Amino acid sequence: MKGEPAAKARLTAHPNCSLFPVPCNLSPMKHCGDCGTPLDFGPDQSGYPRHVCQACGWTWYDPPTPVTLVLVTLDDGRVVYTRKRSFEPGRWSVVSGFIPRGERAEDAAVREVKEETGLDAELVRYMGTHVYEMRPDQIVIAFHARATGGTLQAGDDVDEVEAAPPELHRLRAGSTSWWLVKALLEEPAGLLPRFEQSTG
Repeated sequence: MKGEPAAKARLTAHPNCSLFPVPCNLSPMKHCGDCGTPLDFGPDQSGYPRHVCQACGWTWYDPPTPVTLVLVTLDDGRVVYTRKRSFEPGRWSVVSGFIPRGERAEDAAVREVKEETGLDAELVRYMGTHVYEMRPDQIVIAFHARATGGTLQAGDDVDEVEAAPPELHRLRAGSTSWWLVKALLEEPAGLLPRFEQSTG
Protein backbone atom coordinates (compact mmCIF):
# COMPACT_ATOMS: atom_id res chain seq x y z
CA MET A 1 0.00 0.00 0.00
CA LYS A 2 1.25 3.45 -0.87
CA GLY A 3 1.41 6.71 1.00
CA GLU A 4 2.27 5.55 4.49
CA PRO A 5 2.98 8.62 6.67
CA ALA A 6 6.61 9.10 7.63
CA ALA A 7 5.93 11.03 10.82
CA LYS A 8 5.57 9.08 14.04
CA ALA A 9 2.07 9.26 15.46
CA ARG A 10 1.27 9.84 19.10
CA LEU A 11 -0.03 6.68 20.74
CA THR A 12 -2.33 6.39 23.70
CA ALA A 13 -4.22 3.37 24.99
CA HIS A 14 -7.99 3.49 25.35
CA PRO A 15 -10.49 0.61 25.42
CA ASN A 16 -13.03 2.40 23.22
CA CYS A 17 -10.67 2.87 20.29
CA SER A 18 -11.56 -0.46 18.70
CA LEU A 19 -12.79 -3.94 19.45
CA PHE A 20 -9.17 -4.94 19.99
CA PRO A 21 -6.82 -3.98 22.85
CA VAL A 22 -4.58 -1.84 20.67
CA PRO A 23 -3.46 1.80 21.00
CA CYS A 24 -5.16 4.64 19.19
CA ASN A 25 -2.96 6.37 16.63
CA LEU A 26 -3.29 10.12 16.92
CA SER A 27 -1.54 12.42 14.48
CA PRO A 28 1.14 14.83 15.75
CA MET A 29 -1.13 17.80 15.02
CA LYS A 30 -0.06 20.84 17.02
CA HIS A 31 -2.25 23.75 15.94
CA CYS A 32 -5.97 24.38 15.44
CA GLY A 33 -7.23 23.89 11.90
CA ASP A 34 -9.47 26.97 12.21
CA CYS A 35 -7.63 29.61 14.24
CA GLY A 36 -4.07 28.33 14.56
CA THR A 37 -4.02 28.20 18.36
CA PRO A 38 -1.84 25.46 19.89
CA LEU A 39 -3.94 22.38 20.58
CA ASP A 40 -4.42 20.55 23.84
CA PHE A 41 -4.52 16.77 23.92
CA GLY A 42 -6.72 14.69 26.20
CA PRO A 43 -9.93 12.71 26.55
CA ASP A 44 -13.35 14.09 25.69
CA GLN A 45 -16.38 13.65 27.97
CA SER A 46 -16.75 10.04 26.84
CA GLY A 47 -13.08 9.23 27.37
CA TYR A 48 -12.03 9.21 23.70
CA PRO A 49 -8.61 10.81 23.07
CA ARG A 50 -8.60 13.88 20.83
CA HIS A 51 -6.91 17.19 20.12
CA VAL A 52 -8.96 20.25 21.07
CA CYS A 53 -8.54 24.01 20.70
CA GLN A 54 -9.35 25.84 23.93
CA ALA A 55 -9.80 29.11 22.00
CA CYS A 56 -12.52 28.14 19.53
CA GLY A 57 -13.46 24.55 20.40
CA TRP A 58 -12.19 22.97 17.16
CA THR A 59 -11.65 19.25 17.74
CA TRP A 60 -9.70 16.57 15.88
CA TYR A 61 -10.08 12.84 16.60
CA ASP A 62 -7.78 11.62 13.81
CA PRO A 63 -10.00 8.89 12.34
CA PRO A 64 -8.28 5.76 11.01
CA THR A 65 -7.42 5.41 7.34
CA PRO A 66 -9.75 2.98 5.54
CA VAL A 67 -8.05 0.20 3.61
CA THR A 68 -9.34 -2.92 1.93
CA LEU A 69 -7.89 -6.43 1.99
CA VAL A 70 -9.21 -9.03 -0.41
CA LEU A 71 -8.95 -12.79 -0.08
CA VAL A 72 -9.02 -13.88 -3.74
CA THR A 73 -9.67 -17.57 -4.47
CA LEU A 74 -9.62 -19.53 -7.71
CA ASP A 75 -12.19 -22.14 -8.68
CA ASP A 76 -9.87 -24.94 -7.49
CA GLY A 77 -9.66 -23.42 -4.00
CA ARG A 78 -6.19 -21.89 -4.29
CA VAL A 79 -5.56 -18.47 -2.75
CA VAL A 80 -3.92 -15.59 -4.62
CA TYR A 81 -0.98 -14.27 -2.60
CA THR A 82 1.01 -11.08 -3.17
CA ARG A 83 4.51 -10.15 -2.10
CA LYS A 84 6.79 -7.10 -2.02
CA ARG A 85 10.59 -7.16 -1.99
CA SER A 86 10.49 -5.41 1.38
CA PHE A 87 8.81 -8.45 3.00
CA GLU A 88 10.98 -10.81 5.02
CA PRO A 89 11.84 -14.09 3.26
CA GLY A 90 8.87 -16.43 2.91
CA ARG A 91 6.29 -13.81 3.93
CA TRP A 92 3.25 -13.14 1.72
CA SER A 93 0.04 -11.14 1.95
CA VAL A 94 -3.30 -10.95 0.16
CA VAL A 95 -4.44 -8.11 -2.09
CA SER A 96 -4.56 -4.79 -0.24
CA GLY A 97 -4.90 -1.08 -0.89
CA PHE A 98 -6.17 2.24 0.38
CA ILE A 99 -9.76 3.31 -0.26
CA PRO A 100 -9.61 6.82 -1.76
CA ARG A 101 -12.13 9.50 -0.99
CA GLY A 102 -15.28 9.04 -3.06
CA GLU A 103 -14.79 5.35 -3.86
CA ARG A 104 -16.89 2.56 -2.35
CA ALA A 105 -14.99 -0.12 -0.47
CA GLU A 106 -16.49 -2.75 -2.79
CA ASP A 107 -15.23 -0.94 -5.89
CA ALA A 108 -11.80 -0.40 -4.33
CA ALA A 109 -11.53 -4.11 -3.57
CA VAL A 110 -12.25 -5.17 -7.17
CA ARG A 111 -9.95 -2.45 -8.53
CA GLU A 112 -7.05 -3.46 -6.28
CA VAL A 113 -7.38 -7.11 -7.35
CA LYS A 114 -7.06 -6.08 -11.00
CA GLU A 115 -4.20 -3.65 -10.39
CA GLU A 116 -2.11 -5.97 -8.22
CA THR A 117 -2.76 -9.37 -9.80
CA GLY A 118 -4.12 -8.84 -13.31
CA LEU A 119 -7.24 -10.82 -12.40
CA ASP A 120 -10.86 -9.85 -12.84
CA ALA A 121 -12.89 -10.68 -9.76
CA GLU A 122 -16.34 -10.59 -8.27
CA LEU A 123 -16.99 -10.17 -4.59
CA VAL A 124 -18.34 -13.27 -2.87
CA ARG A 125 -19.03 -11.70 0.49
CA TYR A 126 -18.08 -9.07 3.02
CA MET A 127 -15.77 -10.62 5.63
CA GLY A 128 -15.90 -7.86 8.24
CA THR A 129 -13.59 -5.20 9.62
CA HIS A 130 -10.29 -5.79 11.33
CA VAL A 131 -7.70 -3.81 13.25
CA TYR A 132 -4.18 -5.21 13.10
CA GLU A 133 -2.32 -4.34 16.29
CA MET A 134 0.77 -3.25 14.34
CA ARG A 135 -1.30 -0.73 12.31
CA PRO A 136 -3.90 0.76 14.66
CA ASP A 137 -4.03 3.84 12.42
CA GLN A 138 -5.91 1.78 9.81
CA ILE A 139 -9.36 0.19 9.72
CA VAL A 140 -9.45 -2.76 7.33
CA ILE A 141 -12.61 -3.53 5.36
CA ALA A 142 -12.17 -7.10 4.19
CA PHE A 143 -13.78 -9.09 1.39
CA HIS A 144 -13.65 -12.54 -0.15
CA ALA A 145 -13.56 -12.44 -3.94
CA ARG A 146 -13.60 -15.08 -6.68
CA ALA A 147 -11.37 -14.71 -9.73
CA THR A 148 -13.44 -14.65 -12.91
CA GLY A 149 -10.84 -13.97 -15.60
CA GLY A 150 -7.64 -12.19 -16.52
CA THR A 151 -4.05 -13.41 -16.31
CA LEU A 152 -2.26 -13.77 -12.99
CA GLN A 153 0.74 -11.43 -13.04
CA ALA A 154 2.35 -8.99 -10.63
CA GLY A 155 1.10 -5.48 -11.21
CA ASP A 156 0.80 -2.21 -9.33
CA ASP A 157 2.55 -2.02 -5.94
CA VAL A 158 3.57 -5.70 -5.70
CA ASP A 159 6.63 -7.59 -6.93
CA GLU A 160 5.34 -11.17 -6.94
CA VAL A 161 2.00 -12.96 -7.11
CA GLU A 162 1.33 -16.63 -6.64
CA ALA A 163 -1.68 -18.96 -6.51
CA ALA A 164 -1.21 -21.62 -3.84
CA PRO A 165 -3.18 -23.57 -1.22
CA PRO A 166 -4.48 -21.66 1.81
CA GLU A 167 -1.53 -21.82 4.21
CA LEU A 168 -1.21 -19.79 7.40
CA HIS A 169 2.57 -20.14 7.62
CA ARG A 170 2.93 -17.81 4.62
CA LEU A 171 1.36 -14.94 6.57
CA ARG A 172 2.27 -12.90 9.63
CA ALA A 173 0.32 -14.29 12.59
CA GLY A 174 -2.45 -11.93 13.68
CA SER A 175 -2.40 -9.89 10.49
CA THR A 176 -5.56 -9.32 8.49
CA SER A 177 -4.25 -11.61 5.74
CA TRP A 178 -3.72 -14.37 8.32
CA TRP A 179 -7.20 -13.78 9.75
CA LEU A 180 -8.80 -14.09 6.30
CA VAL A 181 -7.01 -17.30 5.35
CA LYS A 182 -7.76 -18.74 8.80
CA ALA A 183 -11.46 -18.00 8.26
CA LEU A 184 -11.30 -19.75 4.90
CA LEU A 185 -9.70 -22.85 6.43
CA GLU A 186 -12.33 -22.98 9.16
CA GLU A 187 -15.34 -22.76 6.80
CA PRO A 188 -17.90 -25.57 7.06
CA ALA A 189 -17.28 -28.24 4.45
CA GLY A 190 -18.93 -27.51 1.11
CA LEU A 191 -19.50 -23.80 1.65
CA LEU A 192 -16.48 -22.75 -0.41
CA PRO A 193 -14.25 -24.52 -2.96
CA ARG A 194 -11.53 -26.59 -1.34
CA PHE A 195 -7.98 -26.98 -2.61
CA GLU A 196 -7.23 -30.63 -3.12
CA GLN A 197 -3.63 -31.72 -3.67
CA SER A 198 -3.33 -33.87 -6.76
CA THR A 199 -2.21 -37.42 -6.02
CA GLY A 200 -1.50 -38.23 -9.66
